[in-house]
Amino acid sequence: MLHDPYAPDAAFYDAMHDAFRDDIDLWVAFAGRTDRPVLEVGCGSGRIAVELALRGHAVTGIDPSPAMLERARRRAEERGVEVRFLEGRVLDLELERGRYGFIVVPLDVFCYCRDGEEQRGTLARLAEALTFDGTLALDLPGPGQWLDPATNGQPLLVFSGETEDGEPFECWHVHEDDLAEQVRTLRVSYETLGDDGSVRRRVAVHRLRYVGRWEMEYLLEAAGLELEELFGDYDLSPLDGGSDRMLVIARRRSR
Repeated sequence: MLHDPYAPDAAFYDAMHDAFRDDIDLWVAFAGRTDRPVLEVGCGSGRIAVELALRGHAVTGIDPSPAMLERARRRAEERGVEVRFLEGRVLDLELERGRYGFIVVPLDVFCYCRDGEEQRGTLARLAEALTFDGTLALDLPGPGQWLDPATNGQPLLVFSGETEDGEPFECWHVHEDDLAEQVRTLRVSYETLGDDGSVRRRVAVHRLRYVGRWEMEYLLEAAGLELEELFGDYDLSPLDGGSDRMLVIARRRSR
C-alpha cells in the first residue's frame, strides 16, 4: 500500500472543518447553473461533495488519500446520497472528456500541485473534462493570506476541540515559507492527552505551491481556459490587497 500523507489528518479533519460552511452555499449556487454532472477535486472527507449530492447533483469526488475517502464514503452513506469517489490525483486519472458542467477545486487544494508544470497540466486536464459551456472554480489563498517568511518556525495553535469520538486534541501549525520558490512547507501536529497524562502527537507535513493572480491568468491561458471572474471572498467581493481568498472562475477558451 502506498504511503498516505494525509492519513494523520483524517481522524481530525471533520472536527476542524465541518463547522466551516462559508464556501458551501457559493459552490451549491454555481452547481445550480448546470444540469450536467459536477466534479470536486480534492474532496477530502466529502464536506462539499455530499452537500452537492443532497441538492440532486450527480457528483464525482476525487482525492489521493484512502483515509479521507473512507470518511467521505461513510458521510455519503450516513446522509443517504450516492457520490462517485475516485482515488488519485487529476493527472493520474482518466476523466471523461466534456462530462462536467461544474468543477470545483476548493480550499487551497490547487496549491498541492508540486510545481507550475503540474498546475498547468492539471488545469488542462480539467479543461478537457468540462462541457463546452462548463465552469471551473478554484479557491486559492488571497493576498491577505500570502506567504509570510517573517513567521517561519513559529508554532500556531489553530484548533482546540474534540473528535467525533469525544477525544480532546489540539492542532498546531508551523510553516517554513520560501518566497523565491513560492512554497510553504507546513508541519501539522495533532496532540491528544491520555488518561495517564501522556501526550500523543501525530504529524503531517504538506508542501503547498502558492500562485498569484497574474501567474494564474497565464496558467489558465496555457491550459486552454480563460478567466471569467475573480473574487476576494465567498460573498463575491472584489479581490484586493487584504483579501484572504482568491476565487478564480474560468471557462474553456472559445476557439
